[in-house]
Amino acid sequence: MIDAVTAPELVLHHYPRSPFAEKIRVAFGLKRLRWRSVVQPRIAPKPQLIPLTGGYRRTPVLQIGADIYCDTACILAELEARFAAPTLYPAGTRGHADIFAAWADRTLFRAALGLVFGLNGARFPPELHADRASFTAGRFDGWDSAKMQAQLPALREEFRVHLRRIDDGLDGRAFLLGADPSLADLAIYHPLWYARENLGEAEGLEHHPRVLSWMDRMAAIGHGALEEMSPDDALDIARNAQPAPASGTAGDDHPWKPGMQLSVTPTDWGFDTVIGEFISAGPNRLALRRHDPAVGAVVVHFPRAGFAIAQV
Repeated sequence: MIDAVTAPELVLHHYPRSPFAEKIRVAFGLKRLRWRSVVQPRIAPKPQLIPLTGGYRRTPVLQIGADIYCDTACILAELEARFAAPTLYPAGTRGHADIFAAWADRTLFRAALGLVFGLNGARFPPELHADRASFTAGRFDGWDSAKMQAQLPALREEFRVHLRRIDDGLDGRAFLLGADPSLADLAIYHPLWYARENLGEAEGLEHHPRVLSWMDRMAAIGHGALEEMSPDDALDIARNAQPAPASGTAGDDHPWKPGMQLSVTPTDWGFDTVIGEFISAGPNRLALRRHDPAVGAVVVHFPRAGFAIAQV
């Protein structure tokens, strides 16, 4: 386990049934990290998260002092940069694992989500349905139970095709890309975890014991060592910290200049825009500085892929 004294304090804003948060929790387990758990509401409003993010309300969010990391791609990249071993990219898997992750986060997750809401939508509270309808602004139907019910035959077939492909990928391997778990395993595990948590094994998983055994191996990784923290205490941490110095501005693969005001908006769902002062960008990420009366100065980090970035 990482030494809690020398390691930066990792604060994860999440809720227990969030599938994308499960991806990060297992990453903490894989890297044997200590972290603080801040449970946020699964529906808006999120008054103790928004001061940190500036409007972004998707789950999870990683906080390290006054630096705020949004989207699991950005969070995992930061964990890999800070805690290189055990790696998310065993030898020969970089690039391949990222392609798997992009497919799982969109295609596989949509199929799993559609099945869950198509079959179990009636048991979710009305406020969750209303929140997700607002959250997706009519541009994504996965949380629409009525529409998903009508698509159940197609969703079942799609999900089972995905399961057969995953099963084939485990032929002779403990994990999807070899003997050790990688980012590919984290990304493919979390939609299947979500389906299994909500539907059991009756929607195709029961026909794939190899996939179920792999899921059990992933679950056995655990979540690292966690300690509960209140949202107010997390705000105090940001208030009493300073963002890390900017880095990553070298190169000419972007048009943004330090001090420029930018807006960042997800392009798939959760179209909440964050506006801030551009301070740095790398090949895959960018960072905005913003000020909130509740916490002072923070730097919010986003992936460049999957987000619309525009000058204000």
